[in-house]
Amino acid sequence: MIIKKVLKLESTLEERYRLIAVHSNLKIYSLAFQINKYCYTGFIRSKNDIILENEYRLPYFQWKVDEKGIDFELFANRHTIKDKSPKVKDSLFSFTNSKELSLIESHKEVDFFIKQNCYFSTSKLIHKMSKVPYISFLYKLKSEEKIENLNFEI
Repeated sequence: MIIKKVLKLESTLEERYRLIAVHSNLKIYSLAFQINKYCYTGFIRSKNDIILENEYRLPYFQWKVDEKGIDFELFANRHTIKDKSPKVKDSLFSFTNSKELSLIESHKEVDFFIKQNCYFSTSKLIHKMSKVPYISFLYKLKSEEKIENLNFEI
C-alpha cells in the first residue's frame, strides 16, 4: 500500500513588516540625521519621493544593506498643504488656507513612521532611538494595528 502526501502552498499577500511610530517636532531630514548620529544607522534620502494625491511629493529615507539583510524606511505621516492664493490680499486679516494630510489616516497623531522590512531587532532599535533627545515618544505598533496597504506610489 502506497501512501501519498499532498502539500498545498497557499499564496498569501500578507506583507511582513513592522511599524515604529515616532513623535518628534523635527523635519524629516533632521530626524534622519539625528537617528543616524545616535543610533549608528544609515538612513539616506531616497531618489524617489512618495507621491500623495498625484500632486504632492513627500521625501522619504531608506536604510538598506543587502549583505546584512537590513531594510528600513523612514517617512513623514503628516503633510501640510498651503493654498497658494490667499482669498484676501494685503489686509490685516489675510491668511493662507492650509490643509493637513496624513498618509495613514488611522494614526493622524503620529509624526513619522519607520517601516521595518527585515528581521532586525525592533526592540534594540527602539532602545537606541529613545536616547535621541529630539524624539519625544516612540513605540512599535501591534500587529493588529498594522495598516493593510503601505505600498505608496513612489
